Amino acid sequence: MTAPASPAHAVKRARCPRCGSAFDCGRHTEPFDCWCKTLPAVPASQLDPRGRCLCPECLAAAVAAGAAPRNTGESR
Repeated sequence: MTAPASPAHAVKRARCPRCGSAFDCGRHTEPFDCWCKTLPAVPASQLDPRGRCLCPECLAAAVAAGAAPRNTGESR
């Protein structure tokens, strides 16, 4: 008897790298089906280069921060 294979579309539990909260992440689902796809994209400069997903609250804050103009002190 073989064990049933886990579905390729399974959502996994993740931990937010910013606040430590646990949340459901669909990053690796096939086809991609995650709650985050309904939000606007976050500027790459605000993302963790290691590619870890943020919880809904932290991602919403990052989206809001990305939409607001930032004064970095640099002139272009």
